[in-house]
Amino acid sequence: MKIIYPEHCGNAPKKILLIDLYKAVAVQDDDFILNNLTDDAVLHIVGLREVVGKENVISAVNTLVAKGLTEIIIKDAITHGNTAAVYGSLLFKDDLRIDFCNIYVFRGYSKTAKIREIRSYMINLANHQLM
Repeated sequence: MKIIYPEHCGNAPKKILLIDLYKAVAVQDDDFILNNLTDDAVLHIVGLREVVGKENVISAVNTLVAKGLTEIIIKDAITHGNTAAVYGSLLFKDDLRIDFCNIYVFRGYSKTAKIREIRSYMINLANHQLM
């Protein structure tokens, strides 16, 4: 699987963590992901469902990969305090492209704080019609 991200994303600890998180998703490094989520982590997939608990979050992420994810393109990562946002695109084998924006809330403000909440907004561009 291929992952693309801007070089400037390496200038802040939380940006580095988030880029590494997407790299872990790409290679299904569940241990890295588990080590960076709180036990009670919540993944809100806006408009679809809510996933509670870090093991369940891993399962949801692995389901996405199993659907034929071939490339992750990160356009930018923005961090401030205990929050962050990453936006980009997910490309799949069947030419499906999903653009996403994930909002992260960390347990605290330190550079080693774990992720406690992810709010994921996804748009399936194959089914999206503009006005």
